[in-house]
Amino acid sequence: MSLATVSRFVLSPLFYFLVSVAAYIVFTVLRKRHDYYLILIAPVIPVFSEAAEILVGNFRVGFLIGSIVCIITALLGLGEERPKEKMIRRLGLPKKTDRGKVVSLFYTFGRVERIEKVNMSQSYAIVYNSSFHFTVNIPGSGQVNMEIPLEDIEEVAVHQSTSSSDLYYPSLRDMFLPARNIRQIGKSKIKDYFLVIRVADDSYSFYEEPLTVLRLQEEIERERDQIMRK
Repeated sequence: MSLATVSRFVLSPLFYFLVSVAAYIVFTVLRKRHDYYLILIAPVIPVFSEAAEILVGNFRVGFLIGSIVCIITALLGLGEERPKEKMIRRLGLPKKTDRGKVVSLFYTFGRVERIEKVNMSQSYAIVYNSSFHFTVNIPGSGQVNMEIPLEDIEEVAVHQSTSSSDLYYPSLRDMFLPARNIRQIGKSKIKDYFLVIRVADDSYSFYEEPLTVLRLQEEIERERDQIMRK
């Protein structure tokens, strides 16, 4: 962020745009390594630097565009980290060390055959203090925290779902708008991976990229085995 701020005062509009946007993208991608207060003030810094330059008469459209893109980039990162911060505070976790342990994925009740057949909501999860904590989005109540003691988990497994689909080829539209059917590009079959957790008669399914669900499965099994041995 400091690089982006300094570049506003010393570079031309074009170079400011290139440097500042690149710096904010890197900051947003690596936001898990930073304290939450830095993520919180990131969208505000371009506003103050732009206002200061406007007051001294150094206003140019190129600078403004660069600042707006930086603000939008920072806000996207902040929107992702806010629910995580609420979970971190609710559980009393050390903010910086445990921020990266909170996993972002999609969630629904029961087992899932195909992701296209069910409406999954955003969820955040972490294994902490001998329990599996995750959030559930309940209409009218917002994000609600759920807790499952690891010793109560009867089954934790990653299930693969394979479904057939029509081949989809990228079009010119996809260069400017969000790609439709992006999961089907060049694929006649689609493989999805779900982390399924079963407790008594209830099942919970979580969807993300294979590496994320496999890592979470291993962590749950490792912590649960340690509890059972004790």
